[in-house]
Amino acid sequence: MWTVYTSIKDITSKTKNWKIKMIVAEKSPKRISQRTAVKYQNLILIDKEGNRVQATMFGTDIDPRENTLKILQSYYIIDAYVKPVDPKYKIGEYQYQWTLNSKTIIEEVPQNEEQIDAPKYEIIPFKDLEAYRGSIGEIDILAVAIKIKPTKEITTASGPTTIQEIYVIDESLNPICLTMWGRFVQDECQKISDIIEDKPIILGTKISVGSYNGLSLSSRPSSTFIINPLLPEAAAMKRWAENNDLIIRSIIARSLTYPSAPLSSVGIREIVKNCDIAGLIKGLQPMAKAKFWIKAKVNVIDITQVFYYMSCIGCNKGTGYKYNESFVCMYCKNQGVCKPRARAYVELDDNTGKLAATMFGEVAEQALGCSAVELMERAGEENPPYVKRIADKLSKKIWKIQVYADPEKLKEKKYRQFNVLSIEAVQDEENAGSSC
Repeated sequence: MWTVYTSIKDITSKTKNWKIKMIVAEKSPKRISQRTAVKYQNLILIDKEGNRVQATMFGTDIDPRENTLKILQSYYIIDAYVKPVDPKYKIGEYQYQWTLNSKTIIEEVPQNEEQIDAPKYEIIPFKDLEAYRGSIGEIDILAVAIKIKPTKEITTASGPTTIQEIYVIDESLNPICLTMWGRFVQDECQKISDIIEDKPIILGTKISVGSYNGLSLSSRPSSTFIINPLLPEAAAMKRWAENNDLIIRSIIARSLTYPSAPLSSVGIREIVKNCDIAGLIKGLQPMAKAKFWIKAKVNVIDITQVFYYMSCIGCNKGTGYKYNESFVCMYCKNQGVCKPRARAYVELDDNTGKLAATMFGEVAEQALGCSAVELMERAGEENPPYVKRIADKLSKKIWKIQVYADPEKLKEKKYRQFNVLSIEAVQDEENAGSSC
């Protein structure tokens, strides 16, 4: 029989047969120790009184609990291994740390039983960040991630390291650059990158406020990040982001479509050559994705292609419903109206190589110079002169083009196209000279 405790202060390395209700406040990604090459995962657990303890799982004890110990859920922890904590790693008054091994019993607290309240975060809205600029204090933020830039290798006083910049926004509608350092790039940034198009909600704790390119944010070694946390504040921010989707898209298009430059110098873009892109993609880390700027002509190779598809107006997913027909989307689950969405399969040619690419939505409409409805009504095999005029006009200009690459999909025969994220006319062919 276990003795049930309510406070971790009553549990020491000499306590036997104990049981306590805890909530998972933080859970790091799985990591590899640089010194021992052993896989580990850290958690912060909080008891009913608000006391915190760091718990760690190692090696083969991690994966069997992949679908348990979820953040902000309550569990009974029974007989973890307890040992004194190194003072420099102590996160509160508690003098011990726990190891959750194969002998530790972990039970989810039943829904009909009292749960432990989620920890309180002192979230600072972006409009109040100026007061923390350059201070030694660390703050908590809750924001929408709207743009992520490629990783960078830099050299600091401590040696080389990797950083990645994420642009985040809150109700102030003022995007701010959050720089992630070191281990956060491999773990949290990768997860955020995979779902960036969904505009995930990010809870960051122990964040520093700096002055890089104006007001900026930066991770610290002690920082933690929770993606889409199960908090009322996060749910409210998600609803706000959905209700202001068009405004946020406009901010991204106006200010954040230049991944190689900060907000203070958005006119600067690193143009790469098509012939170099294959090598750049090969150099990416596993599961990484990339965005590049190129300067090229856009050629429509097949003028008989269908330049649109019928889609849900809410999520842009394809559907079999007809134009203006009302339906419940099987993807976003919302009541929507079926509309055509522009799509064009093209070839990007910069004289060093050719890339097969796909343009969607507003980007395709901008390049082709007509709306999706016009494409539905006039393009295709039935009207080749109309399509030819569009294709000829498109190919007579030089364009600055941002392309997106998913190396894993490029390996598949079915998906050997790049996606065009943005496009901007530079000059007509007759004035192009040696621009390509």
